Amino acid sequence: MQDQPLIVCDQCDAVHRWRPLASGEVLHCHRCDAVLARGHRLGVEAMLALTLAAGMVLLIANCSTIVDIDLRGSRTAATLPYAIHLMWNAGEPLVAVLSALTAIVAPALLIGLRLMVLLPLTLGRRARWFGWCMRALHEATRWSMVEVMMVAAAVSIVRIASLAHALPGPGMFAFGGLALLLAALESGGLKHLWMEPAP
Repeated sequence: MQDQPLIVCDQCDAVHRWRPLASGEVLHCHRCDAVLARGHRLGVEAMLALTLAAGMVLLIANCSTIVDIDLRGSRTAATLPYAIHLMWNAGEPLVAVLSALTAIVAPALLIGLRLMVLLPLTLGRRARWFGWCMRALHEATRWSMVEVMMVAAAVSIVRIASLAHALPGPGMFAFGGLALLLAALESGGLKHLWMEPAP
């Protein structure tokens, strides 16, 4: 019992002894009942595959058209980086920066940090930067808002539809896929990765 590692509740700082969780099992804090960890069905290799897939989908989402707008014969196709550029030029720098941070930078950072953690773990070792990456992942997770961007884009398309003919492009579907992939990766949390064998 004394050899079991300890985990700390993010909500109330109560200390608990860690134990391996079965698939679908949820560990709750005994003080505030917050979720401490979830049993993840996926191993490290499967999580690495999902992370690589998320990276490819993010690339497709940013290079593909998000929406096609046809207004009185004038057709416009916009990617997310181009839409952010237009917002900046239209005098909305705050909206442009927040859009870039939440829809491009934060997901790319999450994927990059996960790769830095998972690649060495699949080789059976921990990198020197493991602890730093895990702490950064914990903080960066709060800034990834791909699903919020998806809802905002869907609402925008519905509102534009009353003025012009608007169709979602492949980039929109790619962002939907990215939101699902990131949700799948985050469903099990990060704490179980601390328990992977160290060299």
